[in-house]
Amino acid sequence: YSHKIHAGDNGIDCKYCHSSARVSKHSGIPSLNVCMNCHKSIYEVAPSTATEEYSKEFYDGEIQKLYDAVGWDDAEQKYTGKTKPVKWVRIHNLPDHAYFNHSQHVVVGKLQCQSCHGPIEKMEKVQQWNTLQMGWCIDCHRERGIDSENNDYYEEAHKNMLAEGKDYITVAENGGLECSKCHY
Repeated sequence: YSHKIHAGDNGIDCKYCHSSARVSKHSGIPSLNVCMNCHKSIYEVAPSTATEEYSKEFYDGEIQKLYDAVGWDDAEQKYTGKTKPVKWVRIHNLPDHAYFNHSQHVVVGKLQCQSCHGPIEKMEKVQQWNTLQMGWCIDCHRERGIDSENNDYYEEAHKNMLAEGKDYITVAENGGLECSKCHY
């Protein structure tokens, strides 16, 4: 699966495929039905998609793997009912004792996916961009300010901030370093 083609070249928003990132702890692996929203009509890649490393035939073969997995008969334009599981490879993995909520960061924090995942739209093959270790998260919380003025979630924090004569507070100052926020 090429994030470069989908998120980069075609400009598909990360949250189109990873829609649960807006409402859940996990960003989720998209259902293959999401893929088929487009690939019922996109049977092959444009010749210009090919690179030195990956040929047009390679990419067309990847689309065929999708069809095999969902049981799509391209010639008949219908589902056969014969499906196969996809063996996704997990790239980002936090320890079991660490809690991370995608929706808190995506919706409330209004972070772009690239803040943590790097230039995903340029990655042919996804790789972990940042360490995702505790120190890296803490550094971010100490440096990043919250947009309390334009975010209903932080309405109370904004009132308190103004009352204290501040125009900027960090995630850390708003409780973002409390141990129980990230650890069970």
